[in-house]
Amino acid sequence: MSDTSGFDELVSSIETEFNQALIEKRGTFALMLVRIAGAIYTEALAAGVPQVLAQEMAQDYWVKEMHPEAALVTDDSDNEPE
Repeated sequence: MSDTSGFDELVSSIETEFNQALIEKRGTFALMLVRIAGAIYTEALAAGVPQVLAQEMAQDYWVKEMHPEAALVTDDSDNEPE
């Protein structure tokens, strides 16, 4: 039974290492996205884009990268023909 226990400990150790590496990888990726979103915002402002639009541009990038499966649904009821 000690062989099984040793194997379980080994598997648990490997799993812990993989989980830690995954967390670090996801954190690095999130930091990269923050930097890019910030660059989009500051570059848009420097180019004369209004602050609200620059913020929306950066937010759109962030959402698309963090949640690529998400879709933005807008209410176009004002544009519908009657």
